[in-house]
Order: sequence, then structure tokens, then C-alpha cells
Amino acid sequence: MSTDVSTRLAVRRRPLAELSAFPDLVSTYCTDYEAVADFYAGNPYRSSDRQEAAARAADYPRDRDRLADILLDQNASWGESEAVRAQIEALRDPEAVAVVTGQQVGLFTGPLYTIYKTITTLQLADQLAEETGRPVVPIFWIEGEDHDFEEIACTHLLKRNDPVEVCYDDAGRVTNGNSGAVGRLQLGKEVHAAIDQLDDILPPSDFKEGVMKRVRSAYRPDATLEDAFARLLRSLFPEAGLVLMNPDDARLKDMTRPLFEWEIDDYEAPYEHIEAASEELRQDFHAQVHARPTNLFWLDEKGRFPIDARNGTFTLRHDGRTFKAEDLHEVMDESPERFSPNVVLRPLMQDMLLPTAAYVAGPSEVSYFAQYRGVYEWADVPMPIIYPRASVSLVESKVEKVLDTYDLDVTDFAGNIEQLFQRIVVDTMEVDVEGLFDDAMRHVHKCINTVKPEVKTVDRTLGPSVEATRTALIQEMEELKQRVVRAEKRNKDEIRAQLDKARVNLFPNGKAQERSISVLYFLNKYSLDFPAQLQQSLSLDTREHQVVSI
Repeated sequence: MSTDVSTRLAVRRRPLAELSAFPDLVSTYCTDYEAVADFYAGNPYRSSDRQEAAARAADYPRDRDRLADILLDQNASWGESEAVRAQIEALRDPEAVAVVTGQQVGLFTGPLYTIYKTITTLQLADQLAEETGRPVVPIFWIEGEDHDFEEIACTHLLKRNDPVEVCYDDAGRVTNGNSGAVGRLQLGKEVHAAIDQLDDILPPSDFKEGVMKRVRSAYRPDATLEDAFARLLRSLFPEAGLVLMNPDDARLKDMTRPLFEWEIDDYEAPYEHIEAASEELRQDFHAQVHARPTNLFWLDEKGRFPIDARNGTFTLRHDGRTFKAEDLHEVMDESPERFSPNVVLRPLMQDMLLPTAAYVAGPSEVSYFAQYRGVYEWADVPMPIIYPRASVSLVESKVEKVLDTYDLDVTDFAGNIEQLFQRIVVDTMEVDVEGLFDDAMRHVHKCINTVKPEVKTVDRTLGPSVEATRTALIQEMEELKQRVVRAEKRNKDEIRAQLDKARVNLFPNGKAQERSISVLYFLNKYSLDFPAQLQQSLSLDTREHQVVSI
């Protein structure tokens, strides 16, 4: 099947709450911003708020020329284009701002939500440029400093309606679950096995040769995981002017050294800000992030270790080495790459470096940014608008037929599949089981209600016995109804198979499709231009889940 980029795909919308996958805080943020406005820097869906955030980001002093030089150097190794160079050069303009998103370096770009984050970022950059008249640069922050290798080492695809896993085996080089910064890991020859497995899973198609060529070009034994991720992501959006950024760079960390130093010298203040926001959020919602003694990690050849602080002494957790503040400052002066921000400090590093007007966030990120406003104020860094990424389900024609046949939508598969199956079986039975048994129960109640007064005239103590009989009859009738339904289910194996097929495609392994399946499955089946067609089709109004028919 060939994909025409100019042809918009059919999109329908469903409330986020119907997916049962979004915290109440996120649903409220998307549908009733004023209820949570005190935790954020502006309404993402209000143009005036976006423009004000852009002005704040542009006014913050930063070394734009040094930043642009570093980004030019980084992107040159990932297959930059004229469009990318032009976007980076635009950052030198003091009026320019950025729309930023980021994600961990998942194998083969990880789940689909990486693509949706990127698309929302590109769309929002265009929209903000139109609203403000400023240059607006789309930037993808490649997060490779986490130390949990197992979390990013696998990706998932579909093979004949079954979810399958492809993993990169690091051949034992990662020990004790602490690899150090995973993005720094150089791929070994074992990556060929993962690529061969991918090749075996993807069926023959008009686009397979192009898909595999891009994967093999990016994931080479001489590449780091971070570089491989960057090259493959760049190849998926070749003409978009998407600027990629690797924060695990000594030059960038040197630029944000003041932030790291403040954290060492005043670590109690961020902790208190996070705790205060968390306490307030827990009254109605939840706190995504737990406050820590410091928000920095130590990186070296032994791994990546949280830096804990107590009474002026800093200890590497799970390692035991201790430092004084002056020791850490000395290392910071000589080797800033030894330090890595955690989930709290990372956004501050990002927005100290970049003129971030808006950050495109997943649901967990929307949640944890609610705890950060006080920390941004502590660091005197302008907090950006937090813009929820598009939430999407891709519905292939084979699945669409199942939905149409039984008058279902994607959200029907978010719950218990057995209950859905029973509902459809009952709805499609020639006998109206519900009506039949409801009518029978009315007769049961009528008979009991007729008998009960007469029985009580004989012996008032028999009243409870009458009610016990009523309860027993109700239970027996309900059991009889369920036996009828179970018998019908056995005759409806085809319906069950169809529902299972749809469920696997929409919620593989019980997880939302966007949080599991790789975009490579869809590129192989529909076109290498499929991300561009999605960019043309998805709405920038991300307040609802978007169901795309393909």
C-alpha cells in the first residue's frame, strides 16, 4: 500500500478519560486548566499565554552563539540538512524561541509516542511562529543519561496479530542494573542480531528495503545508542528541520555549571519547593516525583549514582564515596560531564540553555511539571508552557471492520475484554436474554410479594424465610442466565477471535498502542512517508485522544 502524504487520514476524537490511561491531573489540565493554573506557567491552548511564554523565553539572557555552534557540531554527525542548519542559525537571533520535546533513547526510537511528541513539536513550532512573528525552532532533546539499560533495550512490533519483542543484548557489559549513561554505550556486534530479528519479524513489503536500510545505517557497531537513536529519528523526519540535541556534552554542561553549583550550595531549597507543591497536589491529585536530597547524579566508569546530601556531606548512593561541597565544585570546574541532572533539574538545564517557549510533554511529564514552578522561580529560569503531546490510536482497516461490525470504538477495548465479549454476545443473540430474564424476575418478585403477607398471617416469624427464598430464586435465575450466555459464548468463537485481534492491535499486552508498538511496523506496511502524513492529519488540539483510520 502506498501512502500519499498530501492525503489527510480520517481522524475522530474521544475523551481522554475514556482510555483510563491518563491521571486525573492530566485530564483536568487538558479540559479545565483554571482548576490547576497555580501549578503551571500558562494555558497551553490559549494563544495569548503562548505568546507571553515566548516573550519570557526570548528575554532571558543566554549565550546563543555558543549554543548554536555546539548544536551545529552535534547535528553534523547525524545527517543534518540545510533546513536543520537554518533552524540552528535562527537561534542566534535574540528574538528566536524554541518548542522543545525530549525522550529516552529507546531501541529503534522506542514506542510510537516518540513520533507523536515529535509531530506535536513540529506543529506547535509552526503555530507559534505564526502567532508571534518570531523564529520558532523545533528541538528534540535526546535523553541518554539514564542508567536503566533494560528499560530502553527492547522495542515491540506486531507479527500476524501477535505482539513480539526485539531486544538488543549487551553481552553482559551492563552489570548491577547500572550502565552509567545508556546513551554513551557503544553498540557491539550483537546489534546485528537485533536487526536480523527485526528483519525476520517485518513481512515483505514495498517499503521494507528502505526501512531496513535506515535501521542498519543508524544502528552500527561503531555507534553509541544516542547517536543511533538520533540518526534513525532524523531519517524519519528528513525535511522537517528538526534540531536534535544531546545534553550529555561537556560543553553544554559547562554552560549550565551555575545551575549545578546552586544545586550543590542550596540543595534544601529545591527539595522544599518540590515537597510544598507535592503536598498541595495530593489534596486533589497525585505527586509524580518524590523530592530527593539533591537533584544531581555522578557519572563515571563505574556507573551513574545519585548524590545524596546530609549535613554538608555528599555521598554517592550505592557506591559510598563521599565529598564536601568544595570537592564537587572542583570536579565541576574540570569535568562538568561528571554530573547529570535528575528529572527535576533536567528541565531547568534545558531551559537555561534553550529559549524554550513551550515543552511538548507526555502524561507523566505534564504531571511532574506541576511540582516544578517553585523550582523554576528558585533558579530564576522562565518556566515554559507545558503542551500535552498528541495521544493517538492507529486503526488499520482489518481492525476498523471489527469496530464497525459491532459498533465499537477504540476506548471500548481499554477495559475488560471478557466483559466486552459478553456484552456483544448478549447483544447479538437471537433471544433477548436480558429482557427474558428481567421479565421472569418481575414475575418472581410479584409472586413473592403476593405470598409474603399471607405467610406472615400464619406465622410472622416466617417473613425472613420468604425473603431467603426470594434471594435463592434470584441467585438461581442469575446463574441460569449466565449458563445461557456461556453456552452462547461457546458458539461465538469467531467473535472472540475478532475481538482478540482488535485488542492486540489497539492494546498489545494490555498497554495502549502508543506506549508499546514501534513506528517501524507502520513504516514497513504503509510508507516511509507515514510520519509526514500523520503530521498532516493529526490535530494540534491535543485535549482529546485521536483515533486515526489507516
